[in-house]
Amino acid sequence: MTTPAGHPGVVASAPGKLFLAGEYAVVEAGQPAVLVAVDRRLTLTVREATREADLVGARWAYVAAARDVVRAVAAAHGRTLPPCEVSTVSGLDDPPTDSGPARKYGLGSSAAATAAATLAFARWAGASSTAGLDEQAWMRAALLATLRVNPAASGGDVAAAVLGGWVEYTSPDRDWVARRLGAGALDPDAVIDLVTGPWPGLSARRLAPAPDSPDHLHCADDGESAAGPPTLPELRVGWTGAPASTVSLVAAVRRVGTPPSFLVDSAAATGDLASALSARDTAAALAAVRRSREVLTGMSREVGVPIETPALTALTDIAAAHGWAGKSSGAGGGDCGIALGESGARDTEMLQEWRRAGIRPLPVRVAPGARIEEDAR
Repeated sequence: MTTPAGHPGVVASAPGKLFLAGEYAVVEAGQPAVLVAVDRRLTLTVREATREADLVGARWAYVAAARDVVRAVAAAHGRTLPPCEVSTVSGLDDPPTDSGPARKYGLGSSAAATAAATLAFARWAGASSTAGLDEQAWMRAALLATLRVNPAASGGDVAAAVLGGWVEYTSPDRDWVARRLGAGALDPDAVIDLVTGPWPGLSARRLAPAPDSPDHLHCADDGESAAGPPTLPELRVGWTGAPASTVSLVAAVRRVGTPPSFLVDSAAATGDLASALSARDTAAALAAVRRSREVLTGMSREVGVPIETPALTALTDIAAAHGWAGKSSGAGGGDCGIALGESGARDTEMLQEWRRAGIRPLPVRVAPGARIEEDAR
C-alpha cells in the first residue's frame, strides 16, 4: 500500500513465534500450549489520511479485522478511529535476492500483523490511553480479530505476539465467542464485553519475559528471584527449507479425528514444560520437550498424517546426540524445528551438523511482545 509522505503517525511492532509444545491439541478448547516469541518482528505504520485505507485482499485481512475490532472498542468509549493509511514491513521472512527466492520460516506473520495492528489502531483512536484496558484485554481484542478471519484458529500465536517471552496458553471455546459476538457488523457493546471479560477455556500467561523486556526488571510474578537472573534453556532454531501449510495439516488430523489419549498426553507434557520453565528447571524443560515430541509423533503415526519430515527428524536426532532436546515446531511438515539446551550449552558442533544435513540455523533470540515504537502524531 502506498504511504503518504511525512512523519509516521503511529508505529507498532510485534514478534514472531515458535511453538514449543501443545501443537494440534491446542486447537481444542481448554487445551494448553507453550510458545516463545522471537526477535524477528513485523512493523506496522499508521499515518494520517483524508479517507479510509482500502484494506482489501488476503494480505490485509487480519489488519482490516483488527481495525474493525478497535473501531468497536473506541465506539464503546465514545471515540472514533480517524481515517489512516497503513503499511507494513516484515522481518519474519527473508525477501528474494539475486542468489535465491524468498524464505518463509513459518513464524506467524498473520498473528504478528494482528497484534501490531491492534496496538497501532488503539493508539491512533486514543483508546489505548482512555479505555483502561490492560495487556490481557488487548490480547483478547487481537484474538477477536483473528477469529473474524479464521474461526478455527487456536490463537496461541496471537498470545505469544502480544505478551512476548515464554508463554503458556490455553485455547478458548470459540463457539461461545462466536455466539457472543454474533454475525455481521460488530456491535460495540458485545465487543467491549468480550474484550474486558473472561472467556471459557482461555488463559495466557508469560512464564518468563524476554531478557531485554521491561517486564524482566520487575517480574516477581513470573517466578524470578532477587538472587540473580533466571536460568532458562538455550533456544536454537533450524529451518528445513520446506514451507508447511498449518491449515492443511491441522485439517487433515481433524478429518481423521484427534485421538482422546493424545489430548491427555499432550496436556501432561505441555504442563510439565510450563512448570519447568516457571521453576527455571532446565533439565525438566528438556525432558518435557522430548516427551512432547514422542506424543506428537505417536499421534502422527496413529492418524496417518506426516508431521515430522525426514529433515525435522534429522534436526531432532542431531540435537539429541549433542545433549539438546529437539522437536518440530508448529504444524510440522516443514518450516522450523527447535532445540532447547542447558544454559550455556555448546552448540557449535550441533549447528555444523545441521548445516551438513541441509538445515539452516536461524539466529533468533527470545523477544518482547507487541509494542508502540513511535507516536509522532
